[in-house]
Amino acid sequence: MRLIGIGTRLFAGAVFAAIAALTLPPAPAQAQQPAAETAAAPADALRAYDASYRFYAYGMNAGTSDMSLRRAGGDEWTFVARNNPHGLFRLSPTASLTLSSRMRVDAQGVQPLLFTAAQPDGSDPRAEVHFDWTALRATGVVDGQRIDMALKPGVQDDQSVQVALMAALLGGHAPAGIALFDKDGIRDYDYARVGAETLHTPMGDVDTIVYESHKANSPRRTRFWCAPQYGFVPMRAEQKRGDDVQWTSEIRSIRFN
Repeated sequence: MRLIGIGTRLFAGAVFAAIAALTLPPAPAQAQQPAAETAAAPADALRAYDASYRFYAYGMNAGTSDMSLRRAGGDEWTFVARNNPHGLFRLSPTASLTLSSRMRVDAQGVQPLLFTAAQPDGSDPRAEVHFDWTALRATGVVDGQRIDMALKPGVQDDQSVQVALMAALLGGHAPAGIALFDKDGIRDYDYARVGAETLHTPMGDVDTIVYESHKANSPRRTRFWCAPQYGFVPMRAEQKRGDDVQWTSEIRSIRFN
């Protein structure tokens, strides 16, 4: 679920009109065993997985997103979202983009290294951003715009932000806020726990903890239903503008590798 910045504006911006984490549901007898809760360091606690989500925009079925988290070797991971728009949403050239983030995950947290957004065959690249944590610079291109921006510790991209949230929760603490890279500048979002809820999912009833993100002076609020028994992978996400639901994503399946 990628969920508040440039990547979402490239996909959700075309499909849902703006923001910034996914196989057919397995039969109950073949359901994967949930990830055990652990107090280990985030890099050790994270587990590779594939998950599928269905997206709804303004009450319409907008498509699906298949997400994969993989360990690339050592302390590096990749998180990829392959978006599949439905119906009229296919008319947007950015709705079918594949979003990818390569990141470093260790005991200190998550650091994005490379974010890309392109068509599934690699054509029509819309974003390629490199994060240099030694020089504290983000450089690259987004929508044809050259990027050369100062970074600050803790900044995430659209994909790494979901992994950062999961890693923090697996490490036993919830972030009070997350800074998100955007081509127009770094944006700060507050995070807060706002409740707990049991969701009815294709995997059965799943207990979740609900977190909300919000940018100061914005009318939009995004909520994430994170499941401790599944390694805090979001089971559901929803963005509202005031009282109006703009988009919702709901899990269809999840498989740990």
